[in-house]
Amino acid sequence: MKNKAYHIIGAGVAGLCAAKFIKQKFPQAKVYLYEAAHHIGGRAYSFFDKNWQLSLDNATHVILRANKNAYRVFPSFKEWQKVFFMEKGQNSLQTNKWKFRDEIAEAVFNTSFGEVGFKQWLNIAGQLFPFLPKQFKASFSQGNLTQDLMQILQLPDIHINYGYKLLSIEQQGELITKLIFNQRAIEIKEGEQVISALDSYNFGKIFEPTNFEYNAIINIYFHTSMALTLPKRLHFIGLKGYKAQWVFSFPNILAVTISNANACTLSDDELARLIWEEICALRGRAAAFMPEYRVLRHKRATIKQDKLNNALRPSSAQTKWANLQICGDWTMKNYPCCIESAILSARRLL
Repeated sequence: MKNKAYHIIGAGVAGLCAAKFIKQKFPQAKVYLYEAAHHIGGRAYSFFDKNWQLSLDNATHVILRANKNAYRVFPSFKEWQKVFFMEKGQNSLQTNKWKFRDEIAEAVFNTSFGEVGFKQWLNIAGQLFPFLPKQFKASFSQGNLTQDLMQILQLPDIHINYGYKLLSIEQQGELITKLIFNQRAIEIKEGEQVISALDSYNFGKIFEPTNFEYNAIINIYFHTSMALTLPKRLHFIGLKGYKAQWVFSFPNILAVTISNANACTLSDDELARLIWEEICALRGRAAAFMPEYRVLRHKRATIKQDKLNNALRPSSAQTKWANLQICGDWTMKNYPCCIESAILSARRLL
């Protein structure tokens, strides 16, 4: 039914891409987005820091050159760099991917190497094949996530409702008949489609219980008076033996990511000071001053992507309701929870 209405719950990457792909296939369709927050992007959004007078991402997001869907949706990912690692106690940069498999696993799956299943690794290999040098290059966000995603909302007949938190649903048989939001109730008419682009935690509260474990990610931003260079003038480096796991440099900002961070009990100040000392040592500088910083902790950044939790993920976009489909990175069994899989989950709806 080309002219029917689609009701998409959640305006993160998956929800927005679902809206885009529907409009591309069915230009006459009406698409309604309902977002609980007052911004788009879900876990991939930017905000303006008034004190620093610049745009920051809620987390530094990285995509590989092999992630073709992601860099088409996010055109500002342009600066591609080969992935280098620095091991503590050594001064040389290295690229041996097997040696740094633990660090790669935590970055890709937000889960330790030994816990990730074979099928999950196989999908990664499939995306990277053929194993060309450019496939292994990466780029990262620099306060531009929301700006890129806003382009999707410029398509005609996509209506977004901010501040709409889904509270419950009504159903008759295998059909959802009403979406009850904090703002108002939306009746789902015959032939209309509902798409849940909620994260797994909120999906479980409304539709069907989910029993996932979650892993945290910590992002730290240091605001500097000038752009600070990393060894060999690289834009980012993976680290081994440090508390920091990845460090990114762009104008006036040094950003650090720590994945699989459930065990971190340091306070924000303790963590930021420790990380800053590591960065200064990495750059061969004395930690003479402490710049302003922001520590952003995401307790449920992704599901824990071990074999047990991966087995709990859905096998398709279909649900027990005939007029409800699901998308989101967590719905893509055997794939890492990332921007690319969120987009792929939206593509498979149609």
